[in-house]
Amino acid sequence: MNKDCAILQDLLPLYEEKLLHPETEDFIEEHLKSCQECRHIAKNSHIPLPAEVKPGEPSKKMIQKITLRLTTIQIFFVTIAFVLALGTTVMNNSSGFILSYTILGAVTYLFYRSALFAVLLAVVPTFIWNCLIYMTHSLGKFYTESFSDGVLIVLVSLSMYLVFTIIGVFIGYCILKIKEEN
Repeated sequence: MNKDCAILQDLLPLYEEKLLHPETEDFIEEHLKSCQECRHIAKNSHIPLPAEVKPGEPSKKMIQKITLRLTTIQIFFVTIAFVLALGTTVMNNSSGFILSYTILGAVTYLFYRSALFAVLLAVVPTFIWNCLIYMTHSLGKFYTESFSDGVLIVLVSLSMYLVFTIIGVFIGYCILKIKEEN
């Protein structure tokens, strides 16, 4: 068996599924005309599966399990983001949000590999929670003198959360680069 035979045998399943570039298909067809052994392998590869084997069934179950796990992890991340938004506000004179949002940014970036998604996951719940607290009276009282003061507090706190989330994203990016180099 020469190099062309090995290449053809590797490409044969893709050829049968019509997933190859036309030039690659031409190469395979030309080789099959000239090579008896590969022609025999190609003919035998068309043997249908036994009736008791259902193609695709294990892969469907596997994809459903993976989708369920990813959905569960995504719900977990969103829940953590909302809990952090509820529990750590800048106006509580608590600096715990610094570490929380840095870790949230890093972990979210490591999981999704998307800085935009990490920022949105940290900023959107915080924005919603801060708007509820400082710009409405839905929690029973106004925390600010005027609506414009509420907007200013929301924007300042949002920018602080954003800065620490971006620091976390940068840490996650550095961790990935270090892993790639090793």
